[in-house]
Amino acid sequence: MKKFIVLGFVLISFIAKAQESEKVSVEKSLNSVQAGLFSLSFQNETRLDRKITLRSELGLSTGSSTQTYPDGKKESSFLIVPYINIEPRWYYGLDRRNRLGKNTINNGSNYFSLLTTFVPTGMALVNTKDFDAPPFISIIPEYGIRRTSTRKHFYSECSAGIGYRHNFLDKSLTYTVDENEVEVNFQFKFGYIF
Repeated sequence: MKKFIVLGFVLISFIAKAQESEKVSVEKSLNSVQAGLFSLSFQNETRLDRKITLRSELGLSTGSSTQTYPDGKKESSFLIVPYINIEPRWYYGLDRRNRLGKNTINNGSNYFSLLTTFVPTGMALVNTKDFDAPPFISIIPEYGIRRTSTRKHFYSECSAGIGYRHNFLDKSLTYTVDENEVEVNFQFKFGYIF
């Protein structure tokens, strides 16, 4: 009887270690450059927990500012502005992808995140008509998919979400945007990890 009990404990210990070895963790730290249709940026992604990271991003984005004149005429200005993102991410699909034998290198998995962006439009590098565009902050819950190529350094990312945007309006000026708005965000980007 004692032999069966000892054998049972050995088997349970072996199964527990086998299940533990199946668990995958996000990378400790990743530095990358990323390009999208309207942006170029540098990111750092740091592990906070086994499946949770904090992603910080500094980049340049394009946009436009519209001014309406008293006679009803509208003009637009092309902008290139810096932006800052802070984004906690939860990569919930790592274990499943690993079990199925799929690539999880460089956090290749599906994720949920809370994207927080600040755009100081007053620091625009390019403003073709020199219009005043209000700086803004946005907070957007997002769902995303990240996949790494077989070359390990290249990846692609697609994410989407709906959230809140607050424009810091100068009360002495008239804008074509509201102070508080709903923001829809859709991104498709390619990147290179160092």
